[in-house]
Amino acid sequence: MKNDLEKILFIPDTHIPYHDLKAWELLLKVGKSFKPDHIIIGGDFIDNYTVSSHDKNPNRALKLEEEVNETKKCLDQVKALKAKSNVFIGGNHEDRLERYLMAKAPELFNFISTDKVLGLDEKGFVYVPYKQTYTIGKLNVTHDTGTAGQYSHYKALDVFQHNVVINHTHRIGYTVQGSAKNERHVGAMFGWLGDVNQVDYMHKIKALRDWSLGFGIGYLEKSTGNIFLVPVPIVNYSVVIEGKLFKV
Repeated sequence: MKNDLEKILFIPDTHIPYHDLKAWELLLKVGKSFKPDHIIIGGDFIDNYTVSSHDKNPNRALKLEEEVNETKKCLDQVKALKAKSNVFIGGNHEDRLERYLMAKAPELFNFISTDKVLGLDEKGFVYVPYKQTYTIGKLNVTHDTGTAGQYSHYKALDVFQHNVVINHTHRIGYTVQGSAKNERHVGAMFGWLGDVNQVDYMHKIKALRDWSLGFGIGYLEKSTGNIFLVPVPIVNYSVVIEGKLFKV
């Protein structure tokens, strides 16, 4: 039955403020038409470059306040899509803030946190800390299980032994595997929304080869908890959703 289905929009690594502005505009355009019941941000939504432990390019470094304000603006745009539930899963880039505090200002560790800085509770987002899992229906969603290569969704499926969506890899992948009990489980990853032209920590050619702009959608069958996943690759800033072409 059609009314037994609820729609899900999966937002992968975005790395604000180093996100791809056209890809982000396309995601929002799709969201307004798709009208998701649930939105799940999969982590690395904010880059947190300014509190990274890595060496920083002085031409790129921003104030943390600027990163936070841009991320809050994007969160408001997500909230404006009016989903029934909004989930924010922390990634290793969100965890940069916690690790910075542990190393530089442990006295502030419980006073300052990603969810408080971004005002997630006030904005109506459920916050799931890094290295934890959000479950919707029969699907687990987490940022990563410790790997970042092209087979990470296979490895995550092996870890969970159940349906799982991961993020972190900036790759698009989808696999279905069976079991001796004739069960079928899916493992998926939906790319990223970052700007490859602002990547300065690896060779651009490798990033262009391995990483893919995209996101994901899903359909939750409420009566069973089954979720049907659909990767959405962005091709020349165009996607097709439910037979409709979107482009920017």
